[in-house]
Amino acid sequence: MGAVRRIWIGSVAAAALAAAAVVAIAHGDGSGTSAPTPAGSVHASLDHTVVDFGDPVTATVTVTGPRDAAVRIEQDLAPLTQLGRPRITRVTRGETQTVTYAARGTCVDDRCLATAGPKRVALRAATVIVGGRQTTAKWPILKVQRRVSAADAAQARPPLRSDAAPPPVTYRVSPDRFATALELVAALLAAAGVLLAGATATGIYRRRQTPEPLTGLERALALARDAELRPPSDRRRALELLARLLGSRDPNLAEEAEQLAWSEQAPTPDALEDLVVEVEEKVR
Repeated sequence: MGAVRRIWIGSVAAAALAAAAVVAIAHGDGSGTSAPTPAGSVHASLDHTVVDFGDPVTATVTVTGPRDAAVRIEQDLAPLTQLGRPRITRVTRGETQTVTYAARGTCVDDRCLATAGPKRVALRAATVIVGGRQTTAKWPILKVQRRVSAADAAQARPPLRSDAAPPPVTYRVSPDRFATALELVAALLAAAGVLLAGATATGIYRRRQTPEPLTGLERALALARDAELRPPSDRRRALELLARLLGSRDPNLAEEAEQLAWSEQAPTPDALEDLVVEVEEKVR
């Protein structure tokens, strides 16, 4: 059992190392040269800085900070009208977290129209609190154009325009959580593979260590050899057993064993040895 125990201990250790290697590879940086993003950076952006009146615009605040820091973002898109709930995503990499706050809005207010030319709309700065420290993020100036100019309205067939921008990407399952789940599954599969290999090695070792069962003739030959050092009565019984087992295989040897077993003179160890050698050479 000492060898079997060593196989199982080695298998468990290898499984743990395999699982740790999978997790380390999954969390490792593929490029190996990119520097971490500085902690505490805040960036505000608009997907479009020039839009037509009534067109949607997505305002995004991206905050990078320490992994364990609480991040809160407060923003008011006025005079834009917010469309739906904001979308917040959080991605953690090493000791850094990146929080993205995206809100869609549109301007359907007269405050977004100018008497001539585009209207420059300045949105109120977003308030960002990272780990108890407060800062602000200023938005770019948004220019809102009239949808129909005087020149377009004067044409017999005014040109038509539509928003061809694709909608924002949404996920049913968070990519960060899904990646973590895949890492755990990969680690479990790696450990299971190593443990399965250990179980297979244990089975092979046990099969090799377990001797094959002896046949009836092999047991009779072993008893005959053992009887060489025993009293004549034991040698006679061993020869009688050998004669019965040889009856269907080699009648001549069976008869010789029978005669030697019940001869008037007790069978000698040398005669028993000679018969055993002859049986091993001719029958086995």
